[in-house]
Amino acid sequence: MTTELSKKHVGTRFTVEHCDGAIESFEKALLSVTPHAKKASITRAIRQLIVRLSDGHPMSKENFPTEGDLPKSSGKFHAFKKVPIRAYCWLSKKYPNTYFISHYTYKDKQKLDERDTEKVRRNWRDKEE
Repeated sequence: MTTELSKKHVGTRFTVEHCDGAIESFEKALLSVTPHAKKASITRAIRQLIVRLSDGHPMSKENFPTEGDLPKSSGKFHAFKKVPIRAYCWLSKKYPNTYFISHYTYKDKQKLDERDTEKVRRNWRDKEE
């Protein structure tokens, strides 16, 4: 299955780049989505959120909430939300005007899972340190 998500999207304001393994995590998260028709809708919505963010449009707290803390008091990370899929990302301080998407997860509850926080922090260290 191809997700039609690109490794990197350059918009008019920001670049949104997937970390290694992020697109594969999206494909894995989609496996839990039923019915099959909903998968295309979710993929389209995630692509639209990426384009919206990269072009500098305001993001709603419903679709782009702050989720948790990055290491070393480096700020917060956010989540693209298209129920039941979430994509965790942060705005880089090392790479100007670049958001990195750490990974995607299938989410059937509201609470942030500590495993997701740790995965974001590992990817943050890989990119920012």
